[in-house]
Formats: sequence, C-alpha cells, structure tokens
Amino acid sequence: MKKLITILVLVFAFTLTTEAQKKGKKNQVDKMLLKMTTNLSLTIAQQNDIKPLLEVQIAERKMMADKRKEQENSGEKPSKEASKKMKEDRKEKESDMDAKMASILDASQLEKYNLQKEEMKNKKGMNSKKKKDNQ
Repeated sequence: MKKLITILVLVFAFTLTTEAQKKGKKNQVDKMLLKMTTNLSLTIAQQNDIKPLLEVQIAERKMMADKRKEQENSGEKPSKEASKKMKEDRKEKESDMDAKMASILDASQLEKYNLQKEEMKNKKGMNSKKKKDNQ
C-alpha cells in the first residue's frame, strides 16, 4: 500500500511538471509579444499582425533545435555544405522576418526593433564566447 501511494504521488508530480512545461512553451509567444509591445509601443492591430509571425518563428526554431539535438545524439556532424545551407536558410528567414516587421512597424518602432536585435546578437556572441572560454 505504501509503495502504491508513493508511485501515485510520483506520477502526479511528473504530470504536473510536464503540464507546466507545456504551458511555459505556449506562453513564449505571449511573453515575446508583451516584451515587444512594451518596448516598441505596439498598437492592438500591430500585435495581431505580429503574433502569427512569432508563432511561426518559434515553431521553426524549435524544429531546428530538435534536429540539431537529434544529430548531436546520433554522433554525426553535418557536412560543410549542409552547415552552409542551414546558415543561409537561417539568414533568409531572418531577412524575411525583418521585411515583414518593416511592413508592420512605423519608422521609430523599426529603428528600436533593429537596435534591440543588434543588442541581442551582441549578447549572444558574448555568451558563446564565455562558454568557449569556460570549456
């Protein structure tokens, strides 16, 4: 009886943790949209235009991250051509997103958006450099 209760408690805890993680992923779009709304002073119409773009972008990023993890777990490395193609695809998607954002945002919002994007790139670059130094 004691073992059964312990197992039930563990299953219940695992289920709650899993559901919380699912909700956290779902809210990622909302968090990004809220941050953009705050930083760029987006209107309701702009928010409605941007939200589907963010949903697609996050889904694509997750798919690519899963693909990379799968490759890492299998122990195979992508060829130089494949790496180059992935990089080109990523840049193409980024430029598409920038073009769509330019059509939605006004000039001052677009300037702030580009500044924030540059700051994030610089921050990512610094973080990856720190990781390399620590290894």
